[in-house]
Amino acid sequence: MNLPKQKDGGGKMKKKIFIIFIILLNAELYSQGGWELIYSGESIYGSLYKDAIFFNDNTGWVLAQYKLYKTTNACQSFSKYAFPEIANNYMVGMQFLNINTGWVNVDKYLKFTTNSGLSWITIDTNFYGIKDFYFTEPVNGWYCGSNGLIRKTTNSGYSWVSLNSGVTENLNAVAFADNNFGVCAGDWGKILWTTNGGLNWNQFTDIYTNFFTNIKFLNNQTCIVTGTGNIIYRTTNRGSDWQPYFSNYSIQNSIQVDQSNSVFIFGTPFAYLKSTSSGASWIQNNANGLFSKVIAASITYANNFWCAADSGIIFRSSNSGNDWDIVHRDYLTKENLKSVYFVNSVTGFASGGYGKLLSTTNGGVNWSIRTLNSNSIFNTVTFINNSTGFIGGAQGAFGIVLKTTDSGVSWNNVYADSLPITCLHFINQNTGFGAGYTGVFIKTTNSGNNWIKSVIDFPIFSNTNDIFFLNESTGFIGRGGLYKTSNGGINWYRVLIYQTQSLQFFGNTGYAITSVSGNFQKTTNYGENWTTYPTGGSYRGDLFFINTETGWINTGSSIRKTTNGGVNWSVQNTNENSIAVNSIFFY
Repeated sequence: MNLPKQKDGGGKMKKKIFIIFIILLNAELYSQGGWELIYSGESIYGSLYKDAIFFNDNTGWVLAQYKLYKTTNACQSFSKYAFPEIANNYMVGMQFLNINTGWVNVDKYLKFTTNSGLSWITIDTNFYGIKDFYFTEPVNGWYCGSNGLIRKTTNSGYSWVSLNSGVTENLNAVAFADNNFGVCAGDWGKILWTTNGGLNWNQFTDIYTNFFTNIKFLNNQTCIVTGTGNIIYRTTNRGSDWQPYFSNYSIQNSIQVDQSNSVFIFGTPFAYLKSTSSGASWIQNNANGLFSKVIAASITYANNFWCAADSGIIFRSSNSGNDWDIVHRDYLTKENLKSVYFVNSVTGFASGGYGKLLSTTNGGVNWSIRTLNSNSIFNTVTFINNSTGFIGGAQGAFGIVLKTTDSGVSWNNVYADSLPITCLHFINQNTGFGAGYTGVFIKTTNSGNNWIKSVIDFPIFSNTNDIFFLNESTGFIGRGGLYKTSNGGINWYRVLIYQTQSLQFFGNTGYAITSVSGNFQKTTNYGENWTTYPTGGSYRGDLFFINTETGWINTGSSIRKTTNGGVNWSVQNTNENSIAVNSIFFY
């Protein structure tokens, strides 16, 4: 008996958090061309969220780097707006005047809606360096950007006129109290203000040269400006002078005002600032439930506080910031998920960086997460029956193998030695093999309770990506070439010169993904000779076949399928083509 192929991380360099793709094995699903995303950590490039606006305790907008989200049920679910017609759909900022009318800055475009997102009008600003924009009403607006840029529109953004800011520094934020009094702030301590709608700008320079990113008007006289550093600037006379206040918090990302005119500044984890004197003085408040850095905040008329935070979390407070609840969490972990394995149609596991182990008991609809050891990297997870499974990886610079006999409830260390383990494969309930860095090779004959280690002297220095044994004698290791043994791993010889990422066998027929432009290799004589077939994709590397004819590979961020043993490949839609795939498994 040769157990189902175990998938592994294989030491492959990954820079993204990866989708886990799981699909049940039946003919109906094979006939479909697409994949359904059931779990993803959607963004890992810095902060997930950029802005948040809530109009009441149900309806709000949350802006991420490449998508806009709307909720009408207090973050229980979201509608998604991606604007794929814009090639570089990076979201810069958003503003809504009310629940229906708003703008979103996408690259050099403004998307404008007057019906709460049911339809959008695209407006080309013809400028790529926009940092922020602000509308006082549906027709009058301003935007600022790189190299001192300020422009104004009086027709909802359809045309813009340039204004002379008098500076060359980047301007990061702009806001207006009315159609005349406005403030613009930016790099190297620059704060500009106008009292005639932007025709003329006055200049103030912070001697500490902070980079300012946030502006909030309390009324038509008083304005507060924050940014990097711990200084809060305030004017109470329409910009005639600016007074500094020094706080103990250096992260000041969002300024908000509640219905009692108290002012709040959010940013620093576990804390926020509050002023009941229009910003003349500030009280530092602890917020134990607000454990993540706040990117944006919004306060509704009912005085419910909403905070969009780092790590994809949205917090809510219903008692003016004293207590906080998590109402939405976009992902369980930012760490790379390197390997996925399903014991049956409902129970599955995924392993990854920093000792993360995800598990599901309902076919991947919901996942729970555990950190078994934060100093570990789990490269591969596999099971030999419903209750007994193994994790291979590294703890620091050392290789480890963990074993469970209670379906993943508890895990015990059954192997620890130098050189990380990247892949495991069992041919039956007792006999298994593993491999890892710089030629390490391990074998067990008693169901993983004990492992014997050897180091293979491969002629090319590289780490092992995958391992597959047909029986106790014949096996293969994919690394800087594909190597074969006929005596249980005592001796090895190279059968493919290309770096091999992933491999699988059905008797004499085997498959491999290599580093040559994503080429697919196939053998029909136990790996002695191989035929190359182009896949049309880039080099990446994982594969899974359910029989000798039907299989899938990932090439970059696409999934490709063959129904004729790898001779031809067709792209399947993942609906999330910007996210790379790391591991494929079929049950």
